[in-house]
Amino acid sequence: MLWGRVTFARSGARVAVAAALAALGAACDTILPAPIENGDLPLPRHGSLHYTVVGAAADTVIVLHGGPGLHSRYLRAAFDPLGTRHTVIYYDQRGRGRSAVEIDSTTLTAAQDVEDLDSLRRFFHLSRVTLVGHHWGAVLAVLYAKRFPEHVARLLLVSPSYPTASYLYWAATLPHDTRATEAYGRAIMVRADSIDPETFCQHFWGFLFSPRELTDPVLVHRLAGEMCDAPPLALRRSWAINRYVPTSLHGLNLRDTLRAVTAPALIVQGVTDTATAEGARAWAEWIPGAKKVDLSEPGPFPWLGNRGRFDTVVRTFLGE
Repeated sequence: MLWGRVTFARSGARVAVAAALAALGAACDTILPAPIENGDLPLPRHGSLHYTVVGAAADTVIVLHGGPGLHSRYLRAAFDPLGTRHTVIYYDQRGRGRSAVEIDSTTLTAAQDVEDLDSLRRFFHLSRVTLVGHHWGAVLAVLYAKRFPEHVARLLLVSPSYPTASYLYWAATLPHDTRATEAYGRAIMVRADSIDPETFCQHFWGFLFSPRELTDPVLVHRLAGEMCDAPPLALRRSWAINRYVPTSLHGLNLRDTLRAVTAPALIVQGVTDTATAEGARAWAEWIPGAKKVDLSEPGPFPWLGNRGRFDTVVRTFLGE
């Protein structure tokens, strides 16, 4: 495959670039920006997965975004700094962000997302990788780790989604922001999500995290630019994807999947509501040997709180 040969040829160059940057950085006593590469992985039949590569080191980290109707752009601020000592690969999952895939509910499944992730791994000729999963991305990470354990070196799971339906239902019973929910409902009734998807996203992207939707106006505004940095078509279909992919699991219960994980795992959880916190505790209890670290607010995005502590926890786990 031509694309694969091109990428393989670049892998040696990345290592050389990393060595040169490290030497120059040491001489200057500073951390230099990591090199960035964007591209598209062609998929069988039609479409592609859009990816971004940050860094040029030998150790590779693949970052899996949440939602599942979101895209990778919002995670760049959290994990780009790893590009000074790792190769960090982001990608927009099937039909999301800048990945050019037609909507087909039969392929918008968790199982297909696992296959796509393995296609990405093979595209870059990687044997073993570290998977970083945020929210729903943590679900994808452990599904992949169960299916392809030989290719997973470590799992970093940041504010993971609910491991079973019981936690999901529990979260739904907690108090909600009534005014924000009513405003969201009114916007849906006038089809604002279709007519002006960018503006709709800027106000209501937090509802992609239902049943614990994010409505804090400071947080919503702070992340709106990154969350909504996608083509209008992708913003329109993000809400449908958020329904299709989770329901493909036919009843959410990850207990057996988590117990089958053999790679070292770390759960990083921001302080949040009781159901989410207990869900994260279950992740740590069910994954054999997993560790868990609780950080400060905001819950789903712990890198926005005590950033120094977050970076230290992550880099320690990655062996830096």
